[in-house]
Amino acid sequence: MDVSVEDEQDPDDSSILANVSPKEAFVVVDTLKNYLIQHEKNIPDLVYALLKVKDEIVFDSHAKKKQLTIDEYFSKE
Repeated sequence: MDVSVEDEQDPDDSSILANVSPKEAFVVVDTLKNYLIQHEKNIPDLVYALLKVKDEIVFDSHAKKKQLTIDEYFSKE
């Protein structure tokens, strides 16, 4: 597969990546998983790896939530 000069990655890596939320990442991984499942040459190991990535995204998004104290929990109602 030939890659045009315009499509090559910038070698100095100075470009800034946009922030991606866990929800956006989850949707993209889920879409890719669904595509691979529908594809004729389904690769079970790759689908399994994507399921593990989804689990990590969900776990990471839950881990970032701040735990409330008992007083904070009951005072927010």
